[in-house]
Order: sequence, then structure tokens, then C-alpha cells
Amino acid sequence: MNEKKVPLMRPTLAPWEEVAEDFRKVYESGSLTLGENTRRLEEEAAKRFDVSHVIALSSCTSGLILAMQAMKLSGEIIMPAFTWASTGLAAVWNNLRPVFADCVPGTYTLDPFSVKKLITPETSAVIGVNVFGLFPDMDALRAVCDEAGIRFLCDSAQGAGATYKGKPGGGLADVEVFSMSPTKVLTAMEGGLVTTNDDELADAVRRMRDYGKSSGGRDIVLLGLSARMSEFHAVTGLSNLARLDDLLAARRAIFGRYYKGLAGVAGLEFQTIPENYTTSGNYLVIFLDLKQYDREALIERLSGRGIPTKRYFDPPLHRQQALQEYAGGALPVTEKASNRALALPIYTHMDLADVDYVCGVVREELARFN
Repeated sequence: MNEKKVPLMRPTLAPWEEVAEDFRKVYESGSLTLGENTRRLEEEAAKRFDVSHVIALSSCTSGLILAMQAMKLSGEIIMPAFTWASTGLAAVWNNLRPVFADCVPGTYTLDPFSVKKLITPETSAVIGVNVFGLFPDMDALRAVCDEAGIRFLCDSAQGAGATYKGKPGGGLADVEVFSMSPTKVLTAMEGGLVTTNDDELADAVRRMRDYGKSSGGRDIVLLGLSARMSEFHAVTGLSNLARLDDLLAARRAIFGRYYKGLAGVAGLEFQTIPENYTTSGNYLVIFLDLKQYDREALIERLSGRGIPTKRYFDPPLHRQQALQEYAGGALPVTEKASNRALALPIYTHMDLADVDYVCGVVREELARFN
């Protein structure tokens, strides 16, 4: 059988001729970090995210580490277990103790009620997570944090272009951190963006991405990292930021095609998108009824027909080997979600005919279980 081969994910980049001259200028200038392109990316992103400050860094993970350090957090930080490892690892790098909360059925975002039950005198912050492109209930999480007198962060790695009750991501928490890795809708090939309206916090993160240098550069005044974004990555990020609306529209079209192509399949669900929220469409994830289907068998069958998939997020953080000492209690919604979730191929320039092919094969293979 001559099957197609569909990539799971691919970075969507501007045509080479649109960035080649800017790349050449950077190469010839010898100014490879913290230059004009980084400054422009930060300025344009601040406009897009409607925030006072954007700091460009080498990765979202370095941004999370530095944001937590700049906030001078201590003790415990509450977070979802249904997230990528960076959220938990950034806390541990800051000598914080991750406390894992459950997620909300359907949206699979951090559950404010679960968070509230976990707050102790040792809690210094809560970090929400944008899951697959969808923000959690930011108002409810903010209210929980305000009531407890603690800080509120958001790992918005997958959230560039998503909105919450008509507001763009960026200024929804004390600080947010976005990823610009190859798998993201807004990619710079690699990189991250820290966003905030807090002047003091922004100044600290700017210093800390360059080791924590003083204004004159002679002294190290803060605990920092070498976390600068390169000018080449900034050029790439700028080109994609300028066409972000087109990238999001393409994602919406792909999502719509998947919804239509898999509509009515018994035992298959999509992430719930609440009214007044929009998703960035960063990942297309289905949730399977394990009473009807064997997820591992489906993964193998789809792979055999040229369709790669990925388990998201499995295992969840409280089951990860490196974070076992922080495991805590059972998280039934999280554990059920991680066992059921399966990401299907999606990237912004994906041909809709390939979406139709994936949907057709998924339907065929699921039907074989009946």
C-alpha cells in the first residue's frame, strides 16, 4: 500500500528571500546578540501583546527560570502536572518546591479549586499554563492569588496569538513567558519572550539574561544566565510576528478541517474551548475513550501508515522521574487526560488535503477496534 507520509510538526518560516538580506546584514555586522533586531522584536511584540515590557531570550525555559528568580520566590509554587517539563524544572532550578494541582476536565487547564486547596503558608506563587494554545481561567486564578497574597505567573509557551475574554496573552499575569521554538505558531527557530507590566521585574530579567550585569557591565549584581537571543533568531521572529494574524488564520482553518473530518466519531473528543476564549491552535490533540480504543495500538497503526503522533503530556509532571520527590497526591483528571491524549500532525503550512488524509486514516483505524 502506497501511503502518504505526513510530518507531525514543522516550523513555518518566511520565504528565504524575505529574510536573506537581514541575515546577511547581521552576519557582516558582527553584532550577533542584543542588537537592533532584538530591540525591534521586543518593541513590536509589546504592541502585539499590549504590555509595557517584552524581553527576548534564548528559550522559554530560560525565561521561566529568570522570571522566577527575578520575583524572588521561595518555598512552594503551585502548578499543573499536565504540562511540559519546563514548568517544573524551572521551579526546581530556583530551589522552589513544585506542588502539583489537577486540571479541569475538557479544557485540561489548571483548576483554580484544586489550587486553592493546596495553598499553605509556604506558597509563594501559582503558575498557570497555556495548554495546547488555550489559557486557563486567568480571572479565577488571579483571585485565588490575590486572596492569598501570592504572585501569579503563566507559562504561556504555546499561547502566542491566543486571547482570554478579548484580551491578548502577555499581560494576564504578573509575568508570562512565551516560547518561540520550532513547534510554535510564532517561531524564531528558537527563543522565548518574557512579558510583564512590572518595570522592576522587567529590568531585572533584562540584566539577568546577560549574566546579571550592572548597567556598566563591570559588576554582576543579579544571579543570571547567558540567555540572550541571537540576532538571527530575532530576524526570524520579527518576520513571523509581522504575519501572525495570517498564521493564526491558517491554524484555525486546519483546526476546522480536523473538527469536520473527525466529527461524530464515538469515543473521540477535542479540547473544550470556552466562550470568549480563542486558542492559538498550537497543538491538535484528541482524547480517546480507552474503553473503546487502545491508544498504543492506534499509535503503532497510524505510524505504519505514515502518520506520526505524540502523547501529550504523558507522563505528567508528578510521574516524571526527575520530579518524583515532589509527586504529592493523586490527580485523577490529569492522569486520565495524559492516558487518553494523542497529538495529531499540525503545522501552519500544512496542506488541507493532508488533514483530510489523516482524518480518513484515523477513522479507518478506530473503526477496526469495533
